[in-house]
Amino acid sequence: MLRKPASLTKGLESMTAVADVRTQARRRVLPAGVTGSLWSARPTCGDYEFRGSTLRIEVTDPEEVLFPTDCGLSLLGALQTDTTFELANKTVLDVGAGSGVYTVALLAAGAAHVTALDVNTASAAATRANVLRNGLDADRLTCVTSDLAEYAPTGRFDLVVTNPPHLPHDPSYTTAEGLEVALVAGRDGRSLYDVVVARADDLVAPGGTLLVAHSSLADVGRTTRELGNRGYTARTLEVYEMDIPLLAYAEHKQTLLGHLERLRDSGSATFEGDRFTVHAVAFQRPATTGEPEETR
Repeated sequence: MLRKPASLTKGLESMTAVADVRTQARRRVLPAGVTGSLWSARPTCGDYEFRGSTLRIEVTDPEEVLFPTDCGLSLLGALQTDTTFELANKTVLDVGAGSGVYTVALLAAGAAHVTALDVNTASAAATRANVLRNGLDADRLTCVTSDLAEYAPTGRFDLVVTNPPHLPHDPSYTTAEGLEVALVAGRDGRSLYDVVVARADDLVAPGGTLLVAHSSLADVGRTTRELGNRGYTARTLEVYEMDIPLLAYAEHKQTLLGHLERLRDSGSATFEGDRFTVHAVAFQRPATTGEPEETR
């Protein structure tokens, strides 16, 4: 039985915008206690508004496919605010598609085709079901179950979107459950970020964009520097401040914080108390790369 639908936009609507001098991007502060990544009982369905459409996401089992979190929704919030970011007629790769929350939004906004990629075998069924649930054309969708490192696309994409997991691994709290797979990424929380950076040229078409919900717990500067060295330019659409999802790790809070504090001491994580930031960053690849262009 489905629980009462959650409003996925409630948290975003209650955010307070303040200036962020470092990035010249709008900064939004999600009040403590507004749930998302902090669900005490994770919902199975919810509605959200995106560029004029009311969309609905459902998951059969939130332990199997993670219900959208505040961290993930921040990227949609940024695209909702920055309507100059063109989505119509784009070929898109959704890396770590999960429930399909990005795929559904992008198709509703007019993307020509979305490839939803996830290592979780349950993601494809959840994504396709949500596309159909919202009356969208499933012929514009391809679901792929694969590790990103092994994924072999037939061509490059105009837009690649991703919200990588960003918490450091510890054997005491990392299990095979969907929540852990979706949120934990190696000793420094960067394992998927590193694969995304390494494979960017394989995935992003010349002149295309890599759009990342980048956690401050996983060294935003490193990603920017590494892509910058390859000619990508970075533009921060918005910065969101929110709670570290400690409720999800209540039994292991001190262990998780201990790892994060060590990463902060090394300069690769930024947070204050239990609060961190998520940066919606668009990395644009140069239009000319000195190699033949491919079309998807």
